Amino acid sequence: MGLTNRNFLRLAPALCAVSTWLMAASAAGQTPQTTPRSTLAARKVVLPTTDELIARGPKAAVETAAEALGLVRGAQRSTTSVNRMELVGSGTMAERAPDGTWREYKVMRFTEGLDFVIPAARLDVQRAGPNSSPQRQIHVVAGKQAWDEEKPGINGTPVAGAADDRSRLIWLTPQGAMWGALRALTRDGGVQLANEAGHLAISYSLNGEPIELVLNSALLPDKVQLRARSATYGDTMLEASYSQYRDFEGYLFPCPTRMTYKAGVRTIRDVTITNCAINPYVIFPLPANMKKAIAAK
Repeated sequence: MGLTNRNFLRLAPALCAVSTWLMAASAAGQTPQTTPRSTLAARKVVLPTTDELIARGPKAAVETAAEALGLVRGAQRSTTSVNRMELVGSGTMAERAPDGTWREYKVMRFTEGLDFVIPAARLDVQRAGPNSSPQRQIHVVAGKQAWDEEKPGINGTPVAGAADDRSRLIWLTPQGAMWGALRALTRDGGVQLANEAGHLAISYSLNGEPIELVLNSALLPDKVQLRARSATYGDTMLEASYSQYRDFEGYLFPCPTRMTYKAGVRTIRDVTITNCAINPYVIFPLPANMKKAIAAK
């Protein structure tokens, strides 16, 4: 073995020790760099008062409220990166039968996937039917098409005239209603602000129907009202109320744990939310049997 190799072997342990010490010192002196999961993660925000928000105008007011709800994300303050959500819960739901009578059901579990861009929704309900027998119903809407499914994505049955009513339930969610307000900002005079007993009220029109959100002191929606010309409920006020917000997944995306929907004076949904997911994988393709039937026409 040459002299150079013998010297290297003697120095190798010392070189390793120095290298290890330098790496540790470097790591100790560094501050971990993390990307905030929302704009609110990077700073403490003092919420403005209702009068201050009204004075700033619709764009600033709506974006501030959307930020509190987790719909404004990243350094670019994107208002479109959160565009899907999924709710899981249980409670009671009611529906109007073709003969005009109302039926209320106990819901053991429901999963509702929502897409605000298409817009689309799949409501998968496990409920107690006659004599408490278990039933499963899956209602889907995507754009102007509505159908029921035997299983998610399988064996679809078109439901004529149901698309508008099913789509309205998307905009009755807190995030759906706020998403609509963000889109309405692009139109001149698209959003109006008001002070309702000290709370900020945001009003706009969606598909020709007026919507109003009233926010709580944390700038989270307390209720949403939508004046609908409904095939199911007639010309009526749809109202959703929310309480007990919770950030289920730790992504600064608060969702209410209590949600109640009414059509006029009739309660059509009274549920407890047990999970709320941000941007889940939800898709709404036409089932194969429906595609085949359309192609055969």
